[in-house]
Amino acid sequence: MKTLTWIAQQEARLVWRRLSTRVLWGLFTLFLVAAALLSHQRQTSERRQQRHYQELVRREWMEQPDRHPHRVAHYGNFAFKPRSPLASFDPGVEAQVGRVQYLEAHRQNAMNFAEAGGLTAAGRLGELSPAFVAGPLLALVIAVIGHGAFVEDRELGRLRVLLAQGAGRHALWWGKAGGLTLAITPFALMVPVAQVAATLLWSGQSGLTDSLFGSDALLLRGCLLLLAMLLHALLWVLVTVLVSSLAATRAQSAATLLCMWLCACLVIPRAAAGLASALSPLPTRSEFNARLASELEKLGDSHNPDDPAYVTFREGLLRKYGAVSLDELPVNYKGILMAKGEEQTSQVFEAEMSRVESVMDRQDALVSAVAWLSPVLSWQDISMRLCGTDVIAARRFARQAEAWRYGFVQKLNALQRDHISHSQNSTQRLDRSHWQEFEEFRPVAPSLAEVLRGSQPAWFRLGLACVIIASAVGLMEGRRRTA
Repeated sequence: MKTLTWIAQQEARLVWRRLSTRVLWGLFTLFLVAAALLSHQRQTSERRQQRHYQELVRREWMEQPDRHPHRVAHYGNFAFKPRSPLASFDPGVEAQVGRVQYLEAHRQNAMNFAEAGGLTAAGRLGELSPAFVAGPLLALVIAVIGHGAFVEDRELGRLRVLLAQGAGRHALWWGKAGGLTLAITPFALMVPVAQVAATLLWSGQSGLTDSLFGSDALLLRGCLLLLAMLLHALLWVLVTVLVSSLAATRAQSAATLLCMWLCACLVIPRAAAGLASALSPLPTRSEFNARLASELEKLGDSHNPDDPAYVTFREGLLRKYGAVSLDELPVNYKGILMAKGEEQTSQVFEAEMSRVESVMDRQDALVSAVAWLSPVLSWQDISMRLCGTDVIAARRFARQAEAWRYGFVQKLNALQRDHISHSQNSTQRLDRSHWQEFEEFRPVAPSLAEVLRGSQPAWFRLGLACVIIASAVGLMEGRRRTA
């Protein structure tokens, strides 16, 4: 252990003696600060804009005049997804799926359909964010400064001297890995420092009262993000030292690591996304709307009391109340018909959205399977989940918004049923005080336990990959000793 520690310290000192390492650290820091500041600026601007429109929509809803309840149902409302301060670290897929949903009667406005290609590391490579710096960019830095860990000593003759002095190859290998880990620590530490500064700045301006998470959960999520980043970096340290120990020259080691980085961050994610989209293509928005309209047309028109599709329903209602005509009913038949139509259209929409989500699940399963070959995909999965900016969070928001839309529309239909006379349905209005009874939509965020359960496969992939490489090194060195 003493020898291993000494080798690790010497390796870290050697790395930081190089001017190229210090220059690289400066560039990395500048890039990270730029990413954090730009992400903070974008976050603050979007948050301020969303708050403005959220207050405007609420005010206009509350200021509606006396109206017919069905007119209010078609007036509609908006659901806004709150943004976590951690969205400044990893904006995730929010740019693809959106954060605002329009809600109205008889019409469900689904979130945007995001193909798998737009959600992988390759699809988001041009996105400047601290998560990109902490993931793919830090991996590249590790490969650049560590590619010569073993091969440089071999070329300069230092490796033979170390072995002659009694340093075992096993201790030498792990000492090099430990030294590279120490050497990248200043790079890794800049990530939480920059993010904490940006988060505190954002929190000071915007507050956390409407955040998806509380302050305690925010701190814990940040710690887990740091842990995932370190685990991902450790995997690249092990890969880098392993390649350096097997390469014949520094050029060969650098070329191999660069190819591995390109494959892990670009080629494999893009290929997986393309294959997933080809095997399980998502419908376009136009195709989805066309299919939805076709299914809804089969239900009939709930706005037409004489529609043949509702004849049986109307006759059953008359028998229930012992009435001969609709005017004899103790309730407004059109309000009941609106509620029935809303129930049916919601069921059709739910069925169609389930079909789309099943396609998304198949795409995600294929990309997750390929993540064994691309650790950056596992890092990205953990990062987006902890930041609340992944597809699962978007789908959860959309389901909650749809449930809230259905509830407020059916409440308006109940007002029409109970407070509007059937004979005066076209002229009667309700007092505007009824609109004050409708609360603002507030989504419920998943607990941290739910998030961790969903991210378990990604954590497992990263951890197991580190174990596999460490075991391979032990097996390789054991064979060398027995040879």
